[in-house]
Amino acid sequence: MKVALVVPPWGPDDIRAKDTRGIAGCWPTPGMQYIAGELRRRGHQVIYLEGFFHSNEEMRKRVAAFGAQALGVYVISILWHKAEPFIKGARADNPGLFTFIGGHGATAMPEHMLSECPELDAVVAGEGELTSGEMIDTVDKGGSLAGVRGLFIRDASGAAVFTGERPLVSDLDELAFPAVDLCEMERYFPSFEQVSTVPVMQILASRGCNGTCLYCYKMYGRHIRLRTPSLVVDEIEHYIKRYGAREIKFWDEHFTYSHRHTYEFCDEMIRRGVNVRWWCSCRADAVDKRILRAMKAAGCWCINFGVESGVQKNLDTLRKHETLERIRFAVRLAHSVGIKTHTTYIFGIPGETFEEGLETIRFAKDLGSFTVEFFPITPFPGTPMFKGIQKGKYGTMSEKLNDQGMLLDRPCFVPFTMNGDQIMDLRRLAYIRYFFRPSFLFYRLCNITSSFQLRAVWHGAKSLLMMLGEQLGLARGKRKVHP
Repeated sequence: MKVALVVPPWGPDDIRAKDTRGIAGCWPTPGMQYIAGELRRRGHQVIYLEGFFHSNEEMRKRVAAFGAQALGVYVISILWHKAEPFIKGARADNPGLFTFIGGHGATAMPEHMLSECPELDAVVAGEGELTSGEMIDTVDKGGSLAGVRGLFIRDASGAAVFTGERPLVSDLDELAFPAVDLCEMERYFPSFEQVSTVPVMQILASRGCNGTCLYCYKMYGRHIRLRTPSLVVDEIEHYIKRYGAREIKFWDEHFTYSHRHTYEFCDEMIRRGVNVRWWCSCRADAVDKRILRAMKAAGCWCINFGVESGVQKNLDTLRKHETLERIRFAVRLAHSVGIKTHTTYIFGIPGETFEEGLETIRFAKDLGSFTVEFFPITPFPGTPMFKGIQKGKYGTMSEKLNDQGMLLDRPCFVPFTMNGDQIMDLRRLAYIRYFFRPSFLFYRLCNITSSFQLRAVWHGAKSLLMMLGEQLGLARGKRKVHP
């Protein structure tokens, strides 16, 4: 069967505030690559189209020219308004086309999307490889989808029905390698704040997260499953040979969950002499000096720690189950062994005040990470926070799905203790106060190790100047109103 897998048309304006669009990038979607690999292993013909590179009309023409019999569209909530018209248009081009969607947004709101889009035939809930593979096999043979677990489909009356829970993939090694070769890899590029050099490839060594954070949606479950380290290194070596990869970004939610697994991976990298830099994400309470030294020796140059707040009360509200002291210790420990850190922070936490937001900025400056990101909190559909808001808790939220982005010009959620302008003020102030420090500017300039980082500094500087101009303009406006 001929299957077109599509990321709907999108651009920096859809995901970024105007002051950070210049540093935005475009990564391939790992889940779609894995699904493409599984479908191809089952004997189906697959094309992969990235909406960042092609217009709606161009992609519809490519789907038609391919002779697609099935269309799978990746959906996150913020891009549903782009995915829905694409599905409608593709069905108009080919009334016999079988259409399905998957992804975090689709998994969180399947009934909503089926009801809004009559041209949609099925929603793949959760991990998509085995469900999509069995679904396409069944459609190809003209069978009934009612027996394929993990789908939301329509009954005879048109109402959405769930075919039953599909267990998570217990052995990740059984999955086909992601079909990276179907993507236009030469056209992708990372956001400037996220890597140190290019070409860079992304990879998964595990799936799942055992955290309980209020704002996090766990499509891959709370049970962490691990790939065999030798297979992970096989994949890395393939990317080096095929694509000239110089850096690897791990998308694992909790890279150091199993120290034994991490040591085995590092030992395998060192034994094979794999010369590539890599980046990963860890919890602050899951690292010590020994494992950090092993990671450094194996090529790790930067670790992302999700700090979120510099106020313990707010960490507790978020159910982080970490302390400020442990976070500070982990960051300094990483720095002591020569690993840089990237730390992230959010504003607008339920119960947070403007003054507490300023304390978070002070805490971020004290940690002194190489790169940082500051976001308005976003309660994505399906998260405990989103469900609480629906019950009248925490604060108020926009009902528009395309408002639900962490990087936009406006916050989609406002707690009872702040207003939207204060949240965006905190975001601008955070970047300005963090980066406009002579000592930090000197530190960053002394640590430029590639032409990519030089461009990152240039684009970051333009974003910061835009923020500074906006902040000064707001300050002048306030003085005119209150002379």
